[in-house]
Amino acid sequence: MSASLGISPASTTEAPMRKPARRTARWAALVCVSLAALAVSPSAHADVKSLSNGFEGAQINSWDRMSGGDGRAGFETGTGTARSGEGNGWLSASQGWAREGAWASFGRGFRNCTARIYVKPFQDLQFELRVWTPQGKKLISTAPWLVARGDYNLVQVEWTAEEDSTNFVEAIIGANGTQRTVRLDDLSVVCVN
Repeated sequence: MSASLGISPASTTEAPMRKPARRTARWAALVCVSLAALAVSPSAHADVKSLSNGFEGAQINSWDRMSGGDGRAGFETGTGTARSGEGNGWLSASQGWAREGAWASFGRGFRNCTARIYVKPFQDLQFELRVWTPQGKKLISTAPWLVARGDYNLVQVEWTAEEDSTNFVEAIIGANGTQRTVRLDDLSVVCVN
């Protein structure tokens, strides 16, 4: 067999002696590369804080609702309309606006944040997700056009929180003569230091 591969019998007896040296060299190289990666990488892991609110049970009490004109905001429980669980929120307006929002507070040092909410539009419409500071400063908003396909759409926004990372996240719709209705579910806010 060794003759057909072009290996002389002399080289086959030398190979086992070289294998331990090769293995040692490979392991040494692997260890050096791993240690170098650790030395130049930032902290081994970041602290992550999150809030989830899917309109379930007592979570409903943390939602703040407001509306203007003929706008309305409310909740549904046990109707089979939620994306997950038993509860969901809803917003409706034809000549006005409606919003539901919740506070997310993570303390100092948590700066890179993402808010996500699932939205099920009844009509094609523009929906807005906003983030505010406690002082009333709008940090960011996104206003995607949502197509009514009969399912929930993920809407998300990312921002850099101010010093104490306490923010109000709100979902809002507005209408000027045309009926607009959405269901909301599964808000999550994640901040990383």
